[in-house]
Amino acid sequence: MQMATSTRQEMDGSTSVILGHLNRLLVEDLGTAEDEGVQELLHRGRKLVDYTSRPTAETTSFGAFIYLRDSAHLTRQLLWIYTQHNGLGAP
Repeated sequence: MQMATSTRQEMDGSTSVILGHLNRLLVEDLGTAEDEGVQELLHRGRKLVDYTSRPTAETTSFGAFIYLRDSAHLTRQLLWIYTQHNGLGAP
C-alpha cells in the first residue's frame, strides 16, 4: 500500500486559503468584547496572519505543516464562535 503525501507547494496553497478565511473571521463581530478567552484567540489569530510569523522558503516542511495545522485549528475555533454568536447552524 502506498500513502500519498502532500508536497510543500500543496501545503503552502492550503495555508493561503486558510489564512484568507482566518482574516475574514478576525474582522467579524464575534460579540466577545468582554470574553478574555475569545480575545486571546483573536490575538493568536492576528499573530498567525502577520507576515513575520508565516513560513518562508527556508522553513522546513514540518514547520510549514505545523503552521498550517495551527492556522486551521484556530480558524475552526473562531468559526464556531461566529456561528454561535450569529445563531447559525454548526459548520
